[in-house]
Amino acid sequence: MFTIKQAAQRTGVPEASLRAWERRYGVVTPRRTESGYRMYDEQALATVSEMKRLVEDGWSPAAAAAKITGDASLEKGHQVVATTAREPRPAGLAHPEAAELTEAFLEAAAVVDPARVESALDRAYALGSFETVTDGWLMPTLRALGDAWAAGWVDVAGEHAAAHAVMRRLSHSFSAAASVARGPRVVVALPQGSLHELGALAFATAARRRGLAVVYLGADLPVGSWVRAVHAFPTRAAVIAVPTEEDREVAARTAAALQDGRPDIVVAAGGRYCEDLGPGVVALPQSITEAVASIDVLAS
Repeated sequence: MFTIKQAAQRTGVPEASLRAWERRYGVVTPRRTESGYRMYDEQALATVSEMKRLVEDGWSPAAAAAKITGDASLEKGHQVVATTAREPRPAGLAHPEAAELTEAFLEAAAVVDPARVESALDRAYALGSFETVTDGWLMPTLRALGDAWAAGWVDVAGEHAAAHAVMRRLSHSFSAAASVARGPRVVVALPQGSLHELGALAFATAARRRGLAVVYLGADLPVGSWVRAVHAFPTRAAVIAVPTEEDREVAARTAAALQDGRPDIVVAAGGRYCEDLGPGVVALPQSITEAVASIDVLAS
């Protein structure tokens, strides 16, 4: 039996695609451990490899899944999913242009046009403050991008182009906010193996803009490095981003190690799967603005 990470390595199919093919098309149904983690057998890996071969040969994911499973309704259903992906979720930003800009962003990703992606970002961030646009437009738009990728409307190339454009935008905003940092010092990063850092960087940027002295250490930070980092700086709080279900286990181990090594600091977690990571670990609100306000109070 193989974990999802091992399955991804053996088949060459990213973990996100494995989850999407399971959720959208039922191509494979991995067994689950008592803790809820996926486990793949040799037959499942063979099925995934066949799905990958068909997609690389030009089949849509839905058509490939229909051939593999024998369920012709999957390809018909894909048309509904693809249409839904073209109609982005309403952004939470109360501005008449918000939904239009989400659609422009997705269409630019679909045709792999970085200049148009940048243009959509420019126009969106002109509609309000960094915090308002990030919470109300960027996060819903990134979720819509994920849906469009899973539906096969946006290719991996387009998804990567869009994500890197967002990363550059957030990195610039993070650097620009350096002059207002006043403390307390907060370390922000993702646990080992976790790579989806846009939410974490958005949080770190908003925290720095609020005046916190943020040390952002990025993705895939080993447990030992977390512990060394909070000892290296006069740290008041450590925030662990937990964007996916698979990050929970190592995030919980990271939190426990931080508490053992520095029982005087606040250990908090943010992201979709930040709940119930252990005694004393604070689960931050899903809103980036509210999460920053919470950590400011906790770390003061």
